[in-house]
Amino acid sequence: MNTKIAFIGAGNIVKAILSGVEKGRKYENASIGIFDIAEPVRAEFASKGYTTYSSITELVKNTEVIVSAVTPQIIGKIADELSASYTSGQVILSVVAGIDHIWYKKHISTDCKSVRCMPTLTAQESMGSFAVSKSENCNAKEYAKVYDFLSSCGIVEEIPENLMTEVVAFNGSAPGYFYYMTNIVAKEAMKYGFDQNTAVRLFAQTMKGSAETMLNSGMSVDTLEGKLRLPGGTTIAALEKMEEMGFETCLQEGIKACINRCRKLGKS
Repeated sequence: MNTKIAFIGAGNIVKAILSGVEKGRKYENASIGIFDIAEPVRAEFASKGYTTYSSITELVKNTEVIVSAVTPQIIGKIADELSASYTSGQVILSVVAGIDHIWYKKHISTDCKSVRCMPTLTAQESMGSFAVSKSENCNAKEYAKVYDFLSSCGIVEEIPENLMTEVVAFNGSAPGYFYYMTNIVAKEAMKYGFDQNTAVRLFAQTMKGSAETMLNSGMSVDTLEGKLRLPGGTTIAALEKMEEMGFETCLQEGIKACINRCRKLGKS
């Protein structure tokens, strides 16, 4: 086969993943394939050394791992073409929200080997967060191909299949929460006379360091929060006011809304 891994669709999440993969330098661009319905998009990737395909059929016949990277509204429209060329030796890596393994068995092949993945746009900085689940007939060697690729631009966490819809609220959509919060913080800082870009840099770097501390310190989130909840201090004043205003409830309801939308997309 001509490519190790190839993408059907080349939207924002694909561009983010490949940007991170390029930074990792583990995969040559030519070993990665691209099909997109828009010819200018294919031309852009070809100019960067990627292998481009003019059809889904051509892509499927010439790659080891097929990445389904279209929207839930489009996946059904390409199922027949994908099914016609798929072979049992291939793995489908699906980043289509709400589409489960059963769907791939029903529409692509009864022995379809699929790995579901919820990615994040942070992959573009080689800091992706990939939640994955694999179908029962996808063996360790086949799964390793997917794992090796994704881990070249982030962390990979295997989770139960029955949580793949819910996980979107905790990694796939989560950057949006952070950007939204940053926007609010930056606007508030400007009221006090701060330059917007300065405020964003200070807040983002602080959040970046806080995330690294959570991942690497060995301390629980409760312990870390407790270190800042000093009686009479500035942080506890802010947190208590947020609690009083219903921040916890607001975040909980946002997560529920995200999950409910994802469930609906999977049924569309």
